[in-house]
Parts: sequence; structure tokens; C-alpha cells
Amino acid sequence: MVTLTFETERKTQLLDITASVREAIARETGSVAVVFIPHTTAGIVLQASGATATGVAPDVEGALERLVDETWDWQHRDEGDRNPWAHVRAALTASSVAIPLEDGDAALGDFQTIFLCEFDGPRRRRVLVSVV
Repeated sequence: MVTLTFETERKTQLLDITASVREAIARETGSVAVVFIPHTTAGIVLQASGATATGVAPDVEGALERLVDETWDWQHRDEGDRNPWAHVRAALTASSVAIPLEDGDAALGDFQTIFLCEFDGPRRRRVLVSVV
């Protein structure tokens, strides 16, 4: 298993981690890479990016902010939680993705990108990558 560390810059941010994941699996043998984020206010998603999809990440960020409003009457705020919306936004994403490997590389589609989804930034985040 490889532990990757990233610094996010905004409260809500999709951060492209594809190159780092590819580097982490480059010397591994196996048929699938599992990318896992051990945080309850962040997620992992596969989504489009590239020259013809530069607006996808900002659109997803904005949509999640609109779908889960920070001003709602959050029950677990009464328990002292300062970021209840971040937990809900993370629940709408995933804590891990499994990516098949082909010839030692992630078998991603032409526009697929691995994004760390930050919902309580800026923060330092860990991502665990395991090849099985």
C-alpha cells in the first residue's frame, strides 16, 4: 500500500490526483488498484477533465455546494460539529474507487480523471492506494 498526501486550497475542491496514483501503481503487479480516502469530509470520484472538459470540476464543486446548503438547521451541529454539510457532501461521493489495471496502468477512459473531493478545506489529506 502507498500513502499519498495532498494539500487542498479551498473549502470545496476537486483536486486531480491521477498522475500521483499512476506513479504509485507503476511498479506494482496486480489487476486492480483501490484508491481510498480515510476521511469523513472528503471523497474520491472519477469524472471528466481535459481540454474539452475544463468546466466539469468547477461545475461539480458548485452543484454539491448548492445541493447541500451550509445554512440548513443541521442536527449534529448541536453535538459540536462545525462542518455537518461536509459530511453530507462526502456521503454523496465515495470513500474509494476500484480501477482495473491494464499493462500496469490504470485503465481509465479517455477523459476520466481521479479526483480527491475536498469538502472541509483547506486541509492536508491522505489517500491510500493498494494494488491487488
